[in-house]
Amino acid sequence: MILGERFYQMSNAIFHYDLTPAEFMVYNYLVSCSGQKGVCWPSIGKIAVNCNCSENTVRKAIVSLVKKRFIRKVSTYEDWIDGHSRQTNNTYYILDLPPVQSVVAPEPAKRYRQVENAATSQPPP
Repeated sequence: MILGERFYQMSNAIFHYDLTPAEFMVYNYLVSCSGQKGVCWPSIGKIAVNCNCSENTVRKAIVSLVKKRFIRKVSTYEDWIDGHSRQTNNTYYILDLPPVQSVVAPEPAKRYRQVENAATSQPPP
């Protein structure tokens, strides 16, 4: 059993954004962690391990996802009794997907020539 065999939904529109493979993986991982509330707080290390990439790649992907408005990152701190504080895992909020730019795909190239009468014609060379 893998992670309790939980599932998450992702809009098919995700394929129409110009995301790098790292951005795509990190975003999907954050969505999978966030559940229905759209908020999660995994560590950079945990994201890196689960996305099979370096922590530096994760940091770059997060910066880009914030810039592209896919997520909002909030630095989280823990206050100690002695007055000190330390940063803990960031909190990530999953935002609604930005509008997709309408792209018209080019017509696919024809691979074979059309034959008027298939019964009497010869195959292409």
